[in-house]
Amino acid sequence: MNKFNVVTINNALVNMKPGLYRGSELIALTTLGCNERLYLDLKGDVDVPVLEDDLIQIQGEEVFTVGSSNISDCPNLVKGFSININGSKIVEISKSKIYGSALKQFLYEDITNKVLYLELDDAPDYVLNNDDCFILSKSSKFLLVNQSSSDADIPDLEDCACNHSQPDKHQKYRIKIDKNKYKVECPRLTVREILALAGYDESRYLYQKFSGGERRQISLDEKVDFTEPGIERFHTMRCEHQEGLQQPRRYFFLPDEDVEFLDALNLEWECVTENGIKRVIIHSFPLPDGYNLSHVDVNIQIPNSYPTAQIDMAYFFPAISRSDNKQIGALSVDSFDGKSWQRWSRHRTPSNPWLPGVDCIATHVAYIESWFTQELLK
Repeated sequence: MNKFNVVTINNALVNMKPGLYRGSELIALTTLGCNERLYLDLKGDVDVPVLEDDLIQIQGEEVFTVGSSNISDCPNLVKGFSININGSKIVEISKSKIYGSALKQFLYEDITNKVLYLELDDAPDYVLNNDDCFILSKSSKFLLVNQSSSDADIPDLEDCACNHSQPDKHQKYRIKIDKNKYKVECPRLTVREILALAGYDESRYLYQKFSGGERRQISLDEKVDFTEPGIERFHTMRCEHQEGLQQPRRYFFLPDEDVEFLDALNLEWECVTENGIKRVIIHSFPLPDGYNLSHVDVNIQIPNSYPTAQIDMAYFFPAISRSDNKQIGALSVDSFDGKSWQRWSRHRTPSNPWLPGVDCIATHVAYIESWFTQELLK
């Protein structure tokens, strides 16, 4: 991502990538005369000298000037402000600069095993060392976490969610992406970084699942904070769509096992609700030889009490017929999602009942495939 922000340095407009910079990098962008220094111009407050080893966060519209004055290297602010650590505004700050060790001590007396991050939306979060001197800003946000000394100390988010427990904020976490678990080395990552961790590129969507069943899609540049409560796991889905098909609809949620099965088909699928009726639509499902079509859309009605209640029948668009023109029995027409679907009335028998905990969308799809084979034997 090549995003740039505009800052003013000694009356000249300069494009800079948002992120964290050393004072020396900013000083190098101008020429200082004898006894001159670079200052950060805080409107309505003191000008803050920018020293070579200082750290400053560039967010856009900062103004720097060159000049000379007797002001101290770290002047107090006229108007103090609160800083944000771990999502909460804490003690009011009057200093214009502060060391990493001092920031940690606002929350903990013993900072031996604490790691402090400066949250950066457009760059990797930065670990502030104890001797780093940071020029404060009202919009700066920090994350103070426990340092992980061994793998045994690393919380597993899925296990925590299943046990309804929330660990202390940590530097490292173990997360589940699809069927595999991975160790993350910092408490916040972008979706791009999470996909790369699992060996995926940007051709997949990432969904975040929370305890309680809520899921939401997260965008490529969004950062996931693993210290937030309730995160359970992540799953991915291919971005490729059929011609003219928009982003797949997800009007209701399915159990993780169903999502993993449907993703493994490598076919477009959707969860659509109409008039209170829930259906899973699988696009371009392959048909065996012997029918008028090679592929067909399939929709399956999902009962409200699924997976305890059984899935029954299936619906196809366009209508299927046999290549030899023999009639297919027990068919009817069903309207859904603006289309007329062909319903195949096929039901389980007492010798082949629905078994909760065993049967699911995967077993019903296998059941549907058996219909196609059996039909051609008639």
